[in-house]
Amino acid sequence: MDSAAQKRRVPYRQGEGERLRQDILDTATRILEESGREDALSLRGIARELGIAAPSIYLHFNDKTDLVRTVLDARYAALASTMRKAGSAAAEAGAGAWGVLRAIVGTYRGFAVDNPRRYRLMFSLEQQTSAEDRRATGHPLDRVLIAWTDAVDQYLAAACPEQREEADTLGVLLWTGLHGQFALWHTLPHSFVDDDTILRELEEALMRRLLPPSD
Repeated sequence: MDSAAQKRRVPYRQGEGERLRQDILDTATRILEESGREDALSLRGIARELGIAAPSIYLHFNDKTDLVRTVLDARYAALASTMRKAGSAAAEAGAGAWGVLRAIVGTYRGFAVDNPRRYRLMFSLEQQTSAEDRRATGHPLDRVLIAWTDAVDQYLAAACPEQREEADTLGVLLWTGLHGQFALWHTLPHSFVDDDTILRELEEALMRRLLPPSD
């Protein structure tokens, strides 16, 4: 941030802890989205941009790992909520089981296509936490995973109840298959990226390949 922007910033006052916390999160999110790397994030750098002392950040976050986790958790929670709302809206509009699932998949696709930097941040960020720590404390990404497995379980309950025990596996397969398509799509020549028709065709083929048909 340049000096002019710093001068325009309204100083934080006592009792504005929530405002400061949100500004810290917003600044961290921007840096992470632009870089895609946790090591590009510095608590001192954030403090410098916000015009505060670095120790002030520790009033809201334990350390940088806690800050990054909070950023990601908010993004995963928002995406999972949007997916669930899309499914509920489709069901309320009279869609069948396949239509509900397609609405959820379409919402996820729309997010990936419309927010490429945020999508890369959420699913490609190189984090500095060990595998042991992630296993011990869980991961915010579980929010999206549960949204996918719940969506598939809901579909199977209507289309093929005897296969509901496969909901977790099929949910992961559907999600990872779609993720691979979206990640590759962003690397295609510009003429393809201008039109997501190919993504719609691929996701329909993947859904029909993995899931039993609904009546």
